[in-house]
Amino acid sequence: MSPWSVRSAIASHDLPADTYRSIINGLVVTSKARTHRFHQDLATQEADHKKKLNDREETIEFLEARLTGYIDTFSQPPEGYIENGRLTTFTIPCRGGLSNPAKWVKKLDDGRVVGYTAEDGPHDLPHVCEIYASPKYTADPAEPLPHWIHETLQGSTPAYASFLDAVKATNDWGLEANVMQFRTLDERILAYKAQLDRTHGELKSTIIAQDQCRGRLECARLAEQISHLAGEPQRMPTSNRARGGWKERRGCRF
Repeated sequence: MSPWSVRSAIASHDLPADTYRSIINGLVVTSKARTHRFHQDLATQEADHKKKLNDREETIEFLEARLTGYIDTFSQPPEGYIENGRLTTFTIPCRGGLSNPAKWVKKLDDGRVVGYTAEDGPHDLPHVCEIYASPKYTADPAEPLPHWIHETLQGSTPAYASFLDAVKATNDWGLEANVMQFRTLDERILAYKAQLDRTHGELKSTIIAQDQCRGRLECARLAEQISHLAGEPQRMPTSNRARGGWKERRGCRF
């Protein structure tokens, strides 16, 4: 019962003592319930307020970190990078069709390199570049690779791994990249040759199957069974499929 209901009942009726006690007990229960609900609402509001404050603090910390990143460029090499003192031709495109030399570089496992310019910072993405062995010009012309190097580059994995370790020891990134590239291209050539062998085998099998089919038609005396067609003129096909194909994704015949 609400206090106003109790007041109205007492003012308009002469009630027994037990009824008054029941009314008072009801008021006590109602008061406790409202007090409990008030404390629950207050605790919920305090928790929400605390969460909002924590979220704002995290947002402020995040924005401060991003602001520092945007303001500052790399004063030290990023993790895994070194200052570029070997790839003088490694430049990174920038605005206006210009390019800047790479200041920080890192070698990737596949032989390529990534780099940053002096103007880049943590908010920038690195630029990826392929590198090649630098030619060493002398009065004498370059000689062909010895046979043993060809055998090693195209040979077993353990021998190639030892050879690659020796190349890495020269600390010549371009030389290392070209050695790895040669090995990759050789594996690709072997895969293409195997694919061609399979295609040639399938072609040979198809030709044999066609010859066998021709023989069965001959044994079945196909020419005799349709000899009445021999003197009729052959009509040219009129369907679109016979006259021309459709270029993929262009919607017009070629």
